[in-house]
Amino acid sequence: MPLSPDDHDLRIDSPWSVGERSALLLLIALVPSILVLDLVAGHGVSLHLFYIVPVALAAWNLGARASYAIAAVAGAAWAVVAVSTREANYSAAVLAWDVLSTLALFLFVAHLVARHRGLLDGLRARARLDGETGALSRREFDRLLEGETRRTRRYRRPLALVILDIGEVKGGGPGHLPAFVRSIQAQLRDCDSVARIGPRRFAVLLVECKAPEYMLVVERLRDALQANLRLHKHELAVAVASYGGSVPVSAASFMALAENHLNLARIGPGVADTRVD
Repeated sequence: MPLSPDDHDLRIDSPWSVGERSALLLLIALVPSILVLDLVAGHGVSLHLFYIVPVALAAWNLGARASYAIAAVAGAAWAVVAVSTREANYSAAVLAWDVLSTLALFLFVAHLVARHRGLLDGLRARARLDGETGALSRREFDRLLEGETRRTRRYRRPLALVILDIGEVKGGGPGHLPAFVRSIQAQLRDCDSVARIGPRRFAVLLVECKAPEYMLVVERLRDALQANLRLHKHELAVAVASYGGSVPVSAASFMALAENHLNLARIGPGVADTRVD
């Protein structure tokens, strides 16, 4: 799916998701409203299934505990209606079954919706990360780079993109690439990010980092990787591209510019630097 110009920092949520504050306001209004309508309608025209709406709303937006609480409130509201509108021939056992089975239904819906939301959140979180190394995935990094490039173009804040290509390392086992990512992350600020964009290629995004600061970061990265992973200089190629926001540049062209300079890094001193004003 191609990125659109309006999806910077856009949360990926269900179309019927609302914020926590809005959800609380809706719940405060919905449950009493349904209770009043249910009392007015009477037992002959039961509206107890409508309580599922606030229960599901709470489960999706506020989590499992809140949804169980709302389910209990909805069950209590239904019990009030059932007791107030019951007919004379209604036995206590039938009334108890009616109330308890309805409460069980509300709790089941709360559990089902909350579990489904948890599953979606987990899948979304795993989709953002590379499963082997823990770095950002390529798609998540493309989204992030697109947003930061637009921000740089709008506010003229410097942006640096570092591409690291690691060669085949003798004795590198399954934990070699995760250790590579951890060594990079240890040298970055909280606002910076690292992503895996190829089998042995990684990208580092340095926000609001201008020359010569990003070259100092690159030197720290190279020193850390050589010290921690015993990499030789010829096993690591580094390309750096910086952007100042003065000229219109897309995220794709910015990434391509940095990746194209990897060949220069391999045959040269190991680091290739280019700048786009």
